[in-house]
Amino acid sequence: MNPLSITAPPLAVLIGEPGYNLEAILQVMRRMQKERLVDGFEFQNLAEWDQTNPPRDKARLEFRIKTWEKCPKYTISELTKILKKAQFPILSVHANRDVGICLCSESQKDNRRGEQLIHDSLQLAEALEAEICVFHLWDTWKRRFNLNKVKNTFERIYSEYSKVKASVENIPINLEDYTPYKVVKEFEFITLDLRWAGTYNELNEFADVTKQIINVHLRGRLEVDKWAIFHAPFVFYEAVDLLRNQWHYQKVFTVEPEGGLKGAEWRNFATAMDSLR
Repeated sequence: MNPLSITAPPLAVLIGEPGYNLEAILQVMRRMQKERLVDGFEFQNLAEWDQTNPPRDKARLEFRIKTWEKCPKYTISELTKILKKAQFPILSVHANRDVGICLCSESQKDNRRGEQLIHDSLQLAEALEAEICVFHLWDTWKRRFNLNKVKNTFERIYSEYSKVKASVENIPINLEDYTPYKVVKEFEFITLDLRWAGTYNELNEFADVTKQIINVHLRGRLEVDKWAIFHAPFVFYEAVDLLRNQWHYQKVFTVEPEGGLKGAEWRNFATAMDSLR
């Protein structure tokens, strides 16, 4: 049976709090753990908590900057202390999503910042004894950048952390002649995101690299008490069955609620989680 995990920030919405409210996130994590809805969690090192710089991702940038200006900040050591005290099973850490944006920048200062963000999340994963650390390794919007330089930088830093598997996610890419699959297949470890695999119609391509896949993001929208995936040439549960029964994938499944969980009833959410067992 695949270990079942869920990404942490959207959980706060279940009790009417924003996704950056750490105490609310922890509160829902405690309830999920008590009810045994998951085997562990993917903890995301949110850019909104970073006191050094505001978020850089263009998606909803203005809103995210306003959020960054008002929300609490946490250092890596503070997050480590809080999570270790809570004693949650953290199966994976998701790095600050600005890593790739910084690494693909023409600014050396940004490049150094990207390198530090890699160190930060690997250190957090190592401290929490999480086996996996997930990275967005490139700028999804840029049409020109040095992919080899990004890859070499990542692998150089990652080699310093022998206890953590640094996994690259198949996020969108605008680099000419590349698709997400063509990039991530060159890395030792892969996090397969179902939504992006569907968007690029590349799910079947990943059958050739199943041994490199160590984490699958089950990106789906909660529809009453089931999960659904949109804009994909496959059905959510068909993809899960494919991974389990045909690819014999036995590693972690990480639920990523598409569009958050606003308005969701707990009983429906719990039923949907149970449907993945």
